Amino acid sequence: MVALQPYSAANILCTHLQCNTFYYRLVEIKAQYVNYLTKNLLQFSAALIVCGFSSSLALAQDASEQTRKPVRVVIPDKRVDAAQPATIDTEKFELGAYAGMLSVADFNTNLVTGFSLTYHITRDWLAQVQMGQSTVSRATFEDIADANFLADGEYDFTYTTLSGGYRIAHGRSFLSTKGKYDSAIFLLAGVGNIEFAGNSAASGLLGLSYRVVPTDWMTINLDFKNHLFEREFLDTTSQTMNNELNIGVNVLF
Repeated sequence: MVALQPYSAANILCTHLQCNTFYYRLVEIKAQYVNYLTKNLLQFSAALIVCGFSSSLALAQDASEQTRKPVRVVIPDKRVDAAQPATIDTEKFELGAYAGMLSVADFNTNLVTGFSLTYHITRDWLAQVQMGQSTVSRATFEDIADANFLADGEYDFTYTTLSGGYRIAHGRSFLSTKGKYDSAIFLLAGVGNIEFAGNSAASGLLGLSYRVVPTDWMTINLDFKNHLFEREFLDTTSQTMNNELNIGVNVLF
């Protein structure tokens, strides 16, 4: 057996001193750490207090400036421009002249001119009388044959029509950047008489009329019409369709 060597008094004293030294060292480190934390917390708290005070001063200054500035009341412009629409009020008659192009079946397209008288029965209905005339040029087959198949006076295409119109659409037309005008589209149908190529026969009429009212005393119309009549030419009789497109200016009275 190994005998345990008893500790001497010197050994016990040395061990006790070392433990005390280590303990005091820990206490010293703890105190330094606590002081470090306390110092940083105080600096951080002081910074927060300074920032909060500065913000309060800035807000108070802004509030005082806003309080000192006078309040500006914006009043909207309530002025409304008076509208001046061009409308047909008491005038019911129109007297006008027109010009355009007339395409005669089997012949060429030529200038057509005429006069018109229109009566406005209501806002939706009108009655119209038109008289037009066109001098038809020689047809292509006449140029090929180098001969006239009609006498000189028979090249004149004249018509007189009595038609009625019904307004199928109405509104406003923007004919410029600053102008808008009352307008309407009328469906036309009627009867008449046509004289051409030695014929004088009853005719029918179908068409559309686009009408604009720029002032309360004048109207402008753009018409497309189809004149239908039975024509005898070169020993043959046929039903012909003769298309017309014209523009007219009318005076209200």
